[in-house]
Amino acid sequence: MATISNKKIPPPPQLPPSSSKIKENFCLFHKGDLNEKDVYICPRCKTTYCMECAKTAKSEGKKCVKCGQFVMF
Repeated sequence: MATISNKKIPPPPQLPPSSSKIKENFCLFHKGDLNEKDVYICPRCKTTYCMECAKTAKSEGKKCVKCGQFVMF
């Protein structure tokens, strides 16, 4: 029988950056930069999204990526 002691252990997974390191002008729906003059701010957790993404999310019944609040105007 073969032993598994010869196998290498894989490296640990890379964790995402802490919330303090995440860019403030970043839309979590389309994963890109925001247009700062036209943004939607989640009323519950204050996460910012592009207004275009927020309108699409509202029509599709999507929720805020961070807190789960439905997108509403």
